[in-house]
Amino acid sequence: MVGHKFQIPKEYQTQLRYVESKDTRTEGEILESLEKYAPITSEKNIWTYWHAGVRNMPSWTKRNMINWVRLHGPDWTVCVLNSVPGSPNHALNWITAEELPESFVEGTMTGPDVGQHSTDVLRGAALYAYGGVWMDVGCILFRYLDSVCWNKLADEESLYTIATPLLFAQYMANHFVASRKSGRANCIVLLESPLTAFMASGSFGSASDAGYHWDFKVDERTALAYVGQVVAWIRLTRLQEPNGGFDSVNYWATKVLVWPSLKENWPAQNAIGFDGADLFKVLTTSLDADPASEEYQTAHKVAWQMLAQGMMQKITHGKGLTHAIHCGTLFDMPENEGKDAEPGTFAELLRFGSVHFEQTGDMGYMDAPMVDSELIIRKGSLEA
Repeated sequence: MVGHKFQIPKEYQTQLRYVESKDTRTEGEILESLEKYAPITSEKNIWTYWHAGVRNMPSWTKRNMINWVRLHGPDWTVCVLNSVPGSPNHALNWITAEELPESFVEGTMTGPDVGQHSTDVLRGAALYAYGGVWMDVGCILFRYLDSVCWNKLADEESLYTIATPLLFAQYMANHFVASRKSGRANCIVLLESPLTAFMASGSFGSASDAGYHWDFKVDERTALAYVGQVVAWIRLTRLQEPNGGFDSVNYWATKVLVWPSLKENWPAQNAIGFDGADLFKVLTTSLDADPASEEYQTAHKVAWQMLAQGMMQKITHGKGLTHAIHCGTLFDMPENEGKDAEPGTFAELLRFGSVHFEQTGDMGYMDAPMVDSELIIRKGSLEA
């Protein structure tokens, strides 16, 4: 189609094609609909959580969700859970209290990462009860979820029941998890539990070796506490219950669909590194900048590579874990309001392209790495 604002460069025309939005409502109309209760009619659900509700989210995360709706239309139901008393989308209207920790139900959870860990306890519960995809609000999605993983999960001939991006080894990136209803996706424990003692020797070296060069300023234990659900997942992948019990090692290797998260979920970092200020600069570069300038050429290359070669761009906060500032933290600053979609910048291109430029190629899946025999935990699932 010709006549729309952005044209696909020649070098990307075999990788992208223009498509119409599947939902033409205004941003305000979509946000209003997300505040209402939407009955679940299938397993094609997109779940996320914001403690204070849709209206109180940072504007850039609202636009992320608006684009999820425009990308999927009525094929998928977007449900934003919250902890707002009286809200139709209060988490406890969807998930029974018996399925959740008392600290979440009673609102007594403490610590520096309450929002993160509230999301963790809801993620598995929502997927187990209803099925679908859980995405963190910081995900700018570029691919239709059916082509990401759902077609494979829904195929009755397929062995896959869960899908997630993979960092390395058995480390999943839990900002995106998909599962069929009643799949084995609920694996929440605390890092302090004796069940996770096997992670005591964890180090940043493995992440760096795999290409994730975050400049951590905290120790390994603090970082692992932030992603406690990932630690629980790792233990689950290593379990072989005795006496003919559940063989999670084999389940992981044969039934979990994975793809490399650095390429598919962090395509910008894959191109320019892990300093959030560099990604912020890419997105805020003017489309009218000198095409011969290094600034323009970097922004042009990174933006189009994100659209053509990544399934999403996960915008992170880091929560004080690294020395370098993260792009999400920059977007949250009052002086940067609207910079994630500012007209005339590469951010506007990215927003438009996330809905209208459809990738023509397939996802780059990989085999789930087998657990080394010496790491297998031959115990019951709740045996310390």
